[in-house]
Amino acid sequence: MVELFDTIDHARTDSMFSLLSDPLIVLGPRRADAMTTRADALVALGNVVDSRAKKHPQLQSTALTVAVSSGGRSAWAFDVVHYEGHTLAVTAILANTADLWAVTTAALAMMPTTKRAKAESARDAIAPPGAAAAGKVDPAAAPVVEDWKKGLLDQDSWGIDLMSQSDAIYAGPLAGQVAHGRQAIKQMWKARTRANVREAVSGEITAHVTPDGQLAWLSAPVTRVTDGEDPLPLRCFAIYERDGAAWKLIVLHEAIAIDEPGTGTAFKKIVPPAPAPPKAEPASDAKASDTTTAKARPAKKKKKKTKPPPSDDQ
Repeated sequence: MVELFDTIDHARTDSMFSLLSDPLIVLGPRRADAMTTRADALVALGNVVDSRAKKHPQLQSTALTVAVSSGGRSAWAFDVVHYEGHTLAVTAILANTADLWAVTTAALAMMPTTKRAKAESARDAIAPPGAAAAGKVDPAAAPVVEDWKKGLLDQDSWGIDLMSQSDAIYAGPLAGQVAHGRQAIKQMWKARTRANVREAVSGEITAHVTPDGQLAWLSAPVTRVTDGEDPLPLRCFAIYERDGAAWKLIVLHEAIAIDEPGTGTAFKKIVPPAPAPPKAEPASDAKASDTTTAKARPAKKKKKKTKPPPSDDQ
């Protein structure tokens, strides 16, 4: 990953072939960015990084995390990168072939400030990065898709997985919304639960398992609804690790792209159902017992006062 960033810093895109696999899936950072080949990705990068320019964008890595899966043949990476006043979140899947590491999948997204995001949302200018990506689900990833879908309305199911692992990461769509580790994610998830966050799929799902079978990733456009806020179109990118016979969520990256006004309208129309109203709390056992006993106990009859029988003297 460091070599990849260094290559971009020096605008040596021709030297990136060995660092990127082919096919290569890249989603974002813009709404229209959905590439499936290394050549397309390098052409898109070349439009930003010009080797003929005197000055190239310098990447400042601030949160690089790389975790290798069991067996050492696959890995995931996450970073928050600054360049030319922009903040970019990067999530990637890597595979090891013949002792050479290469990126197979990457999700990129700008992280705007809360103020700008609200302004752009009011203009319906927010859309999922890579919104036009065609979906394809690897049959081996079907259990991951089913597990992920449960979290759309039951967000705590995602939180439980993330909070169970010390190296788990949650990255939100806005600047500063990155939590790494149990405690940081726990604090963020409390606020998420209080706000009744829920989501609905608004596009096609893509999911794959790495060749070694140790990692799985899933991505889909979704619309997130939070109490008191407008619906927010975004892309959810999730990474799962194999845990015995099951899968466990370890990275959740939610991202947005800012485009032309009106581009997010279609995504805002697909929203999750409202949360169910809270159930009335049952009476305590003691109160319930007293009430039941009172109903079952017959009322006491009043005894009539009787006069004593007359004596012989009377």
